[in-house]
Amino acid sequence: MIKKKERFFQVSDGAWIYFEDYGTDRGSPIIILHGFLCSSKFFYKNIEGLSADHRLILMDWRGHGSSSKCLHGLTMARCAQDIHELMEHLNLQDVTLLGWSMGSSVVLEYYEQFGNDRLKKIGVIDSALYPFSGESWNSHSLAGFNMDGMTTVLERAMTDHDGYTRSFTRMCFKTPPCQEDEDWVSTEMKKLPPYIAFALYNDFLFLDYTVTLTKINIPLLIGCADSPAIPSGIAMGRHYRDLVKGKCFFHEFQDLGHVMFLEDPQQFNETILRFTECYSE
Repeated sequence: MIKKKERFFQVSDGAWIYFEDYGTDRGSPIIILHGFLCSSKFFYKNIEGLSADHRLILMDWRGHGSSSKCLHGLTMARCAQDIHELMEHLNLQDVTLLGWSMGSSVVLEYYEQFGNDRLKKIGVIDSALYPFSGESWNSHSLAGFNMDGMTTVLERAMTDHDGYTRSFTRMCFKTPPCQEDEDWVSTEMKKLPPYIAFALYNDFLFLDYTVTLTKINIPLLIGCADSPAIPSGIAMGRHYRDLVKGKCFFHEFQDLGHVMFLEDPQQFNETILRFTECYSE
């Protein structure tokens, strides 16, 4: 039996997952998943706009933010199971499930495991859906099974955690963030211990979710941007769009970076809300 306490629920393997639930008396639910090293707090500028007419659920994956710093279940597959158990816990139906960055891999893993169960729509935003791919469309820094690069990144994170998170923070913005933003983003990232972070990251690198795009039979959002974190993110997004066989809502966040929801929350919110309204029966 799943245990619960305020803003936490305990999933079936014992981990405690932190979540926030807004607009419970409003329209169809939206869940947005954060990315690697991040947390639900990254979407603080989007809560008011997205929860005005929808129920909005944000959560911290295991290891991240306020959730359990567990040493087990550090895979995309287990994170997807956590999402499913959260939906069951909250008795959600007709969900628009969106992932940003590595959260997109969790969303597509959810689809691989559970199909359309509890879903109405699905979305991936500025993501590397097969980071180790050696194909020309892939602009991830570790493309082509760059294990040496992976080792270098891990060593940096272990020996200079603050420097690593600050460097990663700056890469996420189109233009360098102000000191206040750099400070709080990097502080939030440091809540995830490096040894947990890179167990998840290792699983993420090897998984090819581009093949999942061809299977989806409910409306799909693809959003993309160019930034130091994903230098050719828009070109990657166009590649993903061309793989989709079903209904696809495609949006390019021009002149914004990887954290477009912080840089221009209005454009981000409007894009999400237009997607929730399109393809209505």
